[in-house]
Amino acid sequence: MSTTDQQDTSCVPIEKPAGIKIKGVKVKRLGYRIKFPNPRHKKPLPPIAQVTINKKHKMQISIVVFISKKAKVTPKQLTVIQDFSYTNDETPYANFYVCYNVAPEPCSKFDVFQLNFKANPKDYTHNGILPKDLPIPDLLKLKEIVCFLWDEDPIGSRGTVTTVQTGL
Repeated sequence: MSTTDQQDTSCVPIEKPAGIKIKGVKVKRLGYRIKFPNPRHKKPLPPIAQVTINKKHKMQISIVVFISKKAKVTPKQLTVIQDFSYTNDETPYANFYVCYNVAPEPCSKFDVFQLNFKANPKDYTHNGILPKDLPIPDLLKLKEIVCFLWDEDPIGSRGTVTTVQTGL
């Protein structure tokens, strides 16, 4: 039995995740489709990501997403929101959201898109609980990031934890 009193039980749908839209994302529709033998429920498939911190200490990210063929999404409809910040215990984290605004529906055929971009730790979202004078998150301290495919139904959005590779 829960002893927590809820102050406000009403919820407002979140249209976009917290963070900053990344500029310069290169989006490419790959030239093939994935077909599964059985229809899938409405929730998106989790993305696949590769994350590298190069010798210049720049974080390079490549994300592959699978979006329902029925959604008829074009590369121009895909954006990436970066949420660099700190957890409440002052551990830096990075979340990346591939966003599109199409209602999810069950399907078995998926278009494949690849998004390539560089993350910028200078564009980070302040955690309202922590002091404002924390330094910019250090990319070299990140061990992993989380990438999400975020459709218009954020409850169904799916994320993947990816290990950060350094020194390439």
